Amino acid sequence: AERCWSDEMIRATKLTVQQMPELFEGSDATATVSVEVAKQGGLSNNVIIAGGAGDNAAAAISINAIAPGSAFISLGTSGTYFVSDDKFSPNAESGVHTFCHCLPNLWHQMNVHLSAAICLSWWADVCENTDGAGLMAAAESKQYLNTEVLFLPYLSGERTPHINPHAKGVFFGMSHDTDRAALTEAVLEGVAFNFAEGQKAMLASGTHINQVGVVGGGARSLYWGKVLATALNRPLFYYQDGAVGAAIGAARLGYLAANNVDPLTAFYAPKVEAEIIPASDKLAYFKAKQARFESVYQTLKPLFN
Repeated sequence: AERCWSDEMIRATKLTVQQMPELFEGSDATATVSVEVAKQGGLSNNVIIAGGAGDNAAAAISINAIAPGSAFISLGTSGTYFVSDDKFSPNAESGVHTFCHCLPNLWHQMNVHLSAAICLSWWADVCENTDGAGLMAAAESKQYLNTEVLFLPYLSGERTPHINPHAKGVFFGMSHDTDRAALTEAVLEGVAFNFAEGQKAMLASGTHINQVGVVGGGARSLYWGKVLATALNRPLFYYQDGAVGAAIGAARLGYLAANNVDPLTAFYAPKVEAEIIPASDKLAYFKAKQARFESVYQTLKPLFN
């Protein structure tokens, strides 16, 4: 919250503040590349080194998720829901991460779901010789089949909102009528319901969420986006070059470190390639299914250990 080292943490590790490195904002110029290294790399002299950022904060800069309330979801191996904020709003009890953003006077909240797109890859492996795209196409062809099957996507335990390394993946509610398309739909919905439960944890801390973008490998599927938008009950925006956002964000931080410009107005947002809106006719269905999803976890939680 104070954008400085924690005296309590330093004491716990038996160090002193004098032993800690100097802190910089991500857009600060922190040093220059040495003459020797610049020569080896074919660089000019006085190349500025920016403070930089972690991958998710850099991805945020790439899509201009800077102003308070701007947000994105990353559908990679794991899943991240990132929201910029102008204040420190922690909710550690529900596994919501609250960090300094990589720009001055900004913070961000972040839900981390340990299994997101990897759930579909796992399911494709189980089905043998079937890729994730083919599975999704089969599920999409039935357009929101009214399956009662639920999938808990906790293949690697879970962080937000449960902080439970013992949580397990579960298919629940199968019958003789359950086919592979129904199970695929359950996988897509289970990941979406997990994001929605994490969204509730962020909103409970007073976080305001405006426009939400989607980046990462899972962003290639607009059908999954429809499932996700409906579970979250908010529109989702898909950006050009969304899969390489973190690298673009790091370059932008370098630009800010080398130029005296306002980071809030220095860059354009990327081109929006698609806007996915919630399926209004499925909102009540998804809300009821979300409640069952959360209930199944709470019921099974004592058994996971």
